Amino acid sequence: MVQNNTPVRALVLAGGGARGSYQVGVWRALTELGWRPRIITGTSVGSLNGAMFALDLYETARDMWLTIRSQDVMELPAEDAPLSELHAFLKDAVTQGGMDVTPLEAIVERVLDEDKLRKSPIRLGLVTVEQKTLKARELPLEEIPEGKVKDYLLASAACFPALRAHTIDGVSYLDGGYRDNMPTALAQKMGAEELVCVDLEGVGITRPNRTGLPTTLIRSYWELGDILHFEPATARRNIELGYHDTLRAFGRLRGCAYAVDSGAESGADAAAFHAAFEAVQKDVREKHPSTLTADAALLLAKLSDAELAPLEAAAEDVGVDPAPYYTTRTLGEAFLAKCDFERLRSFEPLFEGEAGPAQAARAALLPNTFLQALVCRALTGRVPPEEMET
Repeated sequence: MVQNNTPVRALVLAGGGARGSYQVGVWRALTELGWRPRIITGTSVGSLNGAMFALDLYETARDMWLTIRSQDVMELPAEDAPLSELHAFLKDAVTQGGMDVTPLEAIVERVLDEDKLRKSPIRLGLVTVEQKTLKARELPLEEIPEGKVKDYLLASAACFPALRAHTIDGVSYLDGGYRDNMPTALAQKMGAEELVCVDLEGVGITRPNRTGLPTTLIRSYWELGDILHFEPATARRNIELGYHDTLRAFGRLRGCAYAVDSGAESGADAAAFHAAFEAVQKDVREKHPSTLTADAALLLAKLSDAELAPLEAAAEDVGVDPAPYYTTRTLGEAFLAKCDFERLRSFEPLFEGEAGPAQAARAALLPNTFLQALVCRALTGRVPPEEMET
C-alpha cells in the first residue's frame, strides 16, 4: 500500500476589500503549480474568495472581479447626484450604521451554492466578530448551521463602520478583520500542516503567525488600491500581480517589484547588467565619494534581488508598469523607453571623468535620478544616450 506523505495544505486568505482581486491571481498560479489546498480559511473578502475557490469557480471569480464596480457592492448615489441626494445618502449611512450592501448580497446569492460548498473536498473556514462583545467567531463550515453559510460569509465581510453590520438570528456581526484578518490559527485548528498565506495589508488586526507550520507568505510589493473602491482596471492589474508574486514565491520567477524571467538567458543578462552597474558605480564613486547617496536610494527601495535591484528601483522611479512579465532585457528596454534622457545627460561628465564638485554635489542631492543615470549607463555602455532615442 502506497502512503501519501503530502502534508495537509491550507490556503489562508486575508481581508482587504477591493484588494481581494489579487487573490484571484494567486489561485490561478497555485492551480498551475499543482499546489492544491485541502483547507481554505479566510476573513472578509478572503472568505468570499475562498468559497469560490473551494467550489472551483476560478473563471466566475475572475470575471466577477473584472466587471464589478463599487456600486455593484454597495448602494451609492449617482456621480452626478444633486447635493440634497448626497446629504440624504450620508444621513442614511450614519443613522443605519454604514452603507447598504444589498448589491453584494445579491452577488453572493447568485454565485455561491451552499450544498455544493458543503460537499467540496476543500474545507472552508471563516472569521467574523460579534458586534456587541467584539468576540471572534472562528467557524469551520461544518459548524455553521444549515442554510446560514451565505449569511456568515456576509457577516465576515461586514466592514463596519463603512458597511452595515450583518444580523443573523438577532445577533449583529462585523468584519472578521476586527479580531483576526489572517486566520492562520483557524487553519491549524482545522488540521493544516503547511500554509500559504495571502496578505492584502487591509485594515484590522493581523495577528502574528504563531502556528510554527511551514509557511509561504505572498504579499505585493505594490499598493493594491483603496479597499472600498472596486474598479475593473485595478482588478486586472492586481490579478496579474498576485499571479506573478505567487510564481516568485515558489521560485519560478525572480525580481521583487517586477516579474522577471528566471531562465538561463535572462539570468545571464542580469549578471551582465549587475557587473556593468558595479563597474560604472565604482569608477564614479572613487572619484566623487559624495555620489554614494545613490546607494542609500537603493537601500531605501528594499529590493531583495541584488543583481536586479538597481534596474528595478530605476524602473519603478520612471513608472514602468509592474503587471507584465519581463526578461532582464525587456525590463531594461521598458526602463529606457520611460527615461528622461535630457535630464540624465547632465550626469555624463561624471562618467567621462570631466565633472567638478558642483556636478558631483548635484548627483548627491538627486540620488534617485543619479541612480537612473547609473542604470542607463550600465545598460547602454558607451553608446551616447541621445543615440538611444532614434
